[in-house]
Amino acid sequence: MARRKVIKVEVSKRVLWIGAEAYPLQNIARATTVKFKPQRARAVGRFVKYLLITGLLAVAAIAVAQSGEVSGSDREMITQGATVTAAVLVVTFLVQLVVALFEKTYYALVIETSGNPLTLLASVDRDEVHQIVHEIMRAIEDPAFSGFVKQMVTYNIGSMRDFYNASGPGSVGRMGSDRSR
Repeated sequence: MARRKVIKVEVSKRVLWIGAEAYPLQNIARATTVKFKPQRARAVGRFVKYLLITGLLAVAAIAVAQSGEVSGSDREMITQGATVTAAVLVVTFLVQLVVALFEKTYYALVIETSGNPLTLLASVDRDEVHQIVHEIMRAIEDPAFSGFVKQMVTYNIGSMRDFYNASGPGSVGRMGSDRSR
C-alpha cells in the first residue's frame, strides 16, 4: 500500500514548487499525466501458479510419507508438516492476491526538462492531476500568469524518479520499479 502525504503544489515567480523541490518554468518542456494501473490479472496468474506449485509439493511430500520406506511416527510428522506448511503458504499467497486486487489506480504528474522525465507526484484523482498539468502549462505559456497554490494528497508509489521515459531514442515508456508485487 502506498503511503500518502499532503504536499503544496505552487507556481510562483515563474517557478514550479512541489513540496520543497523547485523547477524553473523555462526548463520545463512538457507536463503530462501518466496512469499506473495495478496488474490484477498478473497477480491472479501468480496466485494460481503458486497454488499449483504448493499443491504439487504437498502431494509429493505426502506421497513420500506414505511410501513403505518411512516409519509410522515419521510418516505422521511428515504428513502434518506438509499440510501445515501448505496451509501457511496458501494463506500468504491469498493475502498477497487480495492486496493486489484492491490496489488503487494512480495518476502521476510527469514533467520533462532538459534531462530525463521526472514523476513528481501521484494521486488517485485523475482530474486533480490533469488540472495541475493545465495550470503548469498555462503558467509556461503566459508569463503574466500570477500562479497558483494547491494543497493535494500525493502517494509514494515506489521509486517515482525513474518510472517513465517517453522521449528520445530507446523510449521505453514505463520503467523502473516493478509495481506488480
